[in-house]
Amino acid sequence: MMYEEASQVANDAVCSIRTVASFCAEEKVMQLYEGKCRGPMKSGVRLGWVSGVGFGVSSFLLYCFYATSFYVGARLVDAGHITFQDVFQVSIYYVSLSLLPRVLEVLAGKYSFKRY
Repeated sequence: MMYEEASQVANDAVCSIRTVASFCAEEKVMQLYEGKCRGPMKSGVRLGWVSGVGFGVSSFLLYCFYATSFYVGARLVDAGHITFQDVFQVSIYYVSLSLLPRVLEVLAGKYSFKRY
């Protein structure tokens, strides 16, 4: 409903196009429409930045966790405490666990594939 006012201006202009044209008010209607679009556009850009930064930070933290896990695993393999197979199994486990909430949603029927 962000563009509701702008949509109303456009609808009124189209419905009364003869009146707008007879008073040569096309430019005024366009300026009014652009003015009504400025606020929602600013909030949309702000939302895009916040979403992008949030996604970037979460991805960064996820890959830092992966890198730290493999680094610690490599150090443990080098020290002879575990094998590479153990490191690989643990990595598969935590990747699987990160997908668990979505799998449970699908099994419970709360997730719809039609959304995408």
